[in-house]
Amino acid sequence: MDSFQQQQQQPRGACYSCGSTGHQARDCPTKGPAKCYNCGGEGHMSRDCTEPMKDNKSCYKCGQPGHISRDCPMSGGSGQATDGGAGKTCYSCGGYGHMSRECVNGMKCYNCGESGHYSRDCPKESAGGEKICYKCQQPGHVQSQCPGN
Repeated sequence: MDSFQQQQQQPRGACYSCGSTGHQARDCPTKGPAKCYNCGGEGHMSRDCTEPMKDNKSCYKCGQPGHISRDCPMSGGSGQATDGGAGKTCYSCGGYGHMSRECVNGMKCYNCGESGHYSRDCPKESAGGEKICYKCQQPGHVQSQCPGN
C-alpha cells in the first residue's frame, strides 16, 4: 500500500501529513514537503495537480466521497462548516467532526492552554489581564456570559 492509499484510510481528524491525531497538517511537527492528495506526488498541492482529479476523492470536512472541502455542501458556500455540519473543528484537540464541548479527548482552556478545565473556570488571569469573549470579541466576559446570547 503506498502512502497515498494510507492517507485515504486515516481515521477522521488525523493529521494528513503524519497520520497522528491531536494536530492538523499545517501544524505537523514532522511536516515534509507539500504532498498532493490527488496523485500522491510531492512538491505540489492537489489544487495545482496536473493529473485528472481522481473519482475516489473525499472531503476532509465531512468525510463524504465525491467532492473536496472547498466544494463541501455542508459548508454553506462560506468555506467553513455551518452550525449543523460534521466538519466543525474542535478547538480542544484540533480534530474534525465535533466541537470542543463534544470532545472526548479532554478539556482545554483557551486562556492558559492547560487541559482539565475550560476558560470560564480558569484560575489564571488571561495574558492581557482581561478575558476576551470568543463570540463578540469584546473584553470583560467569556462566551457563556456574553450579552449577545
